[in-house]
Amino acid sequence: MNRLFLSRLLSQRQVWGLPVAAFAITSGIAYMVIGGAGWFFRLEGELAGLYLMLAAIALVLLAVPMVLLMASSARLMARRRDERLSSLRLLGASSRQLRGLALSEAAVLAAVGVGMGAVVYLALMPLVGLLPFAGSRIGTEGLWMGPLALGATAAGLLAVAVASAAAGMRRIEITPLGVRTRTLPARVHWIRLLIAAVGFVLAQVIAQVVGVGSMAVLVAMVLAIIAVPLVAVHLLGPWVLKLVAQLQLRRARTAERLIAARSVLESPQQMWQQIGGVAITTYVGVIAGAGMGLASLGMTGADAEELVLLGDIQRGVLLTLGVSFVMTACAVGISQTAQVLDRRDLYSSLAKVGLELSQLSAIRRLAVMRSLIAVVAIAVIAAALSALPLLGAAVLLAPASTATVAGVLVAGVLVVLLGVLASRPTLRRVIAV
Repeated sequence: MNRLFLSRLLSQRQVWGLPVAAFAITSGIAYMVIGGAGWFFRLEGELAGLYLMLAAIALVLLAVPMVLLMASSARLMARRRDERLSSLRLLGASSRQLRGLALSEAAVLAAVGVGMGAVVYLALMPLVGLLPFAGSRIGTEGLWMGPLALGATAAGLLAVAVASAAAGMRRIEITPLGVRTRTLPARVHWIRLLIAAVGFVLAQVIAQVVGVGSMAVLVAMVLAIIAVPLVAVHLLGPWVLKLVAQLQLRRARTAERLIAARSVLESPQQMWQQIGGVAITTYVGVIAGAGMGLASLGMTGADAEELVLLGDIQRGVLLTLGVSFVMTACAVGISQTAQVLDRRDLYSSLAKVGLELSQLSAIRRLAVMRSLIAVVAIAVIAAALSALPLLGAAVLLAPASTATVAGVLVAGVLVVLLGVLASRPTLRRVIAV
């Protein structure tokens, strides 16, 4: 049974090629982010503590889209193995045996992808090392994390991949019929809205009561005005996507818009898993960008060290936003390609009834981009509610800085659009069969 499963895996490149590439991209970005954070942790001097705190915040913000991208890769493997699992189940394999085979496959493919990601990391180190921070370039040696840290990071990524694959199988009943028919997606409950509202209110109350003083109080402020709203936004996201898709469904005037809205309503959580990581970095990036814009106005008589620090923070905010959008674009490209392969019969049938390739591509583009714009809007509105005076002052007094952040957001949306378009060749091959 094991030999049959592995032989089918190795003979079908379309089954393992895309997941391995997905893990390679994910791992390469993860190595680079962690290596860069390590460089900040090793800094010395009076501002070393501040740089360490800022690097830790950026690492936490990027960890969310990074984990989402890794989870998307693992879910891709889960969807692509359904046909083989059902065949083995019909041949008499037990549920326990199938779960073991599926997790073993996930571990093997993830290990190959993580290894290829290390190669990507080493290849990009000279280019990324040109970035200047703390008055000097990071350099290749600054990004190198060492063999022990590299191995520990690879083990952590592998653990996340296997855990994501196991979680993806949790709601699948491995029976001859169960692996062929997927369970219904979880419904979006109104309780998400209540928890999100409580989170926003709690953040504002704590921020007003605690005030600013010592470093411990500063940490409490960060948890209050950033961490709590982030959780609230994450809970609120699928619910808002559901409402937006329902509105689009009622107002749909073309077949493309109708099918696009229905595809989002099928599982708002699945769409949020693809693009939700953008909400977190957008939320923090908008607030931080506004704050840095206002801070630059008062730096006329500042010394060189303070000017370098301000420039580093602004550069770090924009870089964090950019990396988040790139990872989201990768997650979208992976998920959309997997869905095309997963629903090849549907797209083939739509093509046979008269829908052209451009129309089918428009369905996918509308589903993702409308959801993405809604997510960015959620994050911007949440940031405005959390720091309205700060954002208002930034728009009036530092329009250039505000325009820069807005430009990065627009560029990020366009990058995600490229991720959607990456699934077009796969769609063309599917409908041509």
